[in-house]
Amino acid sequence: MSITVLSGCTETEDSDDSDDKTDDKTEDKEKTGDEYSWSTMNEGPYNDQVSYATSTDLLNWVDSQEILAIHASDPGAVYKDGIIYLYFVDVSQDGIAERTGLLKSEDNGATWGNITYVIWSGIQEKVPVDPCPFVLDDGSIRIYYFDIEEGRTNIDPGKLNKIYSATSSDGINFVQDSGVRFSNIDVYDPDVIKVNDTWHMYVGNLDQNKVISATSTDGLDFTEEGTAYSGGVVPDVFYKDGLFYLYTVGIDISTSADGSTFTKTSYRFESEINMLTADPSVIELDDGTYMMFYKTKI
Repeated sequence: MSITVLSGCTETEDSDDSDDKTDDKTEDKEKTGDEYSWSTMNEGPYNDQVSYATSTDLLNWVDSQEILAIHASDPGAVYKDGIIYLYFVDVSQDGIAERTGLLKSEDNGATWGNITYVIWSGIQEKVPVDPCPFVLDDGSIRIYYFDIEEGRTNIDPGKLNKIYSATSSDGINFVQDSGVRFSNIDVYDPDVIKVNDTWHMYVGNLDQNKVISATSTDGLDFTEEGTAYSGGVVPDVFYKDGLFYLYTVGIDISTSADGSTFTKTSYRFESEINMLTADPSVIELDDGTYMMFYKTKI
């Protein structure tokens, strides 16, 4: 097993902004408090780490056993202009709420830069987690996310969890989009793809252990379709050659011809690092191969 990055405590040349500049560039300050004592928690993202596997067919995966980030969870990746942008939830520093870390690779994952952090603007009191990045037609990156702070402050069991989004021209400075993309009871971990003119969003319902699908014509206002899959959560969907591939915690692999209902296959992927393998995010590289980023336990 190799370890590439041990923590999110360093800045890279991808972001030349000092801490003082960061404060000047955004109205939204990092939330701090004793409740964010991550290193003292027996459960939670402090005990997670991010790794990846590779594939040539989206079904059979080979584990890299390479650790990209520790005290990190919920990876979400995109491939843009030959660069991998890997976002994830970072809790490497006590006393600070969840941050969105970013790792970049310009050689298809052979080497990685150091960790930098997303700078959010216009999110007010929100704390984005479960990042799902998407490359828009103009080259900008939109991140769909769940606001975990709202989940912490509103304990009503019947509350609607909301999925928001923010957009960036450089992949690091994100400005909140207006409105709510989707809402439902007990949903988390959004995943968004676009097939032809239809946008598809998939979210996991933890209480019912299922995946809910929703569609949109503009990528901003999503309407629920129904249950796409039962028996798993934390969805990631990849579309290739007329087939939708659904990856859920486990990691189980299911397929669908229409993206609305999925059938479980006999294929699955389990990390060789640790028994837990979850939160998948699949991308295609320019050589036609695939990478699946996932979390496992430290």
